[in-house]
Amino acid sequence: MQRMMLAAAFVLILTGSAMAVNHAEFMQGPYEDGMAVTRDCLKCHKKQAQDFLDTAHWLWKGPSPHVVGLEPGERLGKRTLMNNF
Repeated sequence: MQRMMLAAAFVLILTGSAMAVNHAEFMQGPYEDGMAVTRDCLKCHKKQAQDFLDTAHWLWKGPSPHVVGLEPGERLGKRTLMNNF
């Protein structure tokens, strides 16, 4: 139950303006797991989900302007360094 609530809170935070709307009437729980909550949210919030897929958080890389010797415009992050052995 706690995992489902955390997943729902995570999705609502990502949608920004969704916090202003009481979603109790839209949510059709109970849910089996966090992914079920996410699937329910994505029925209405497809654009927000796509926007999230373009973030540095999801991509695990982004602009790194303060790295000495980095080529201009090169993007670094966990995806290109730490997890790319």
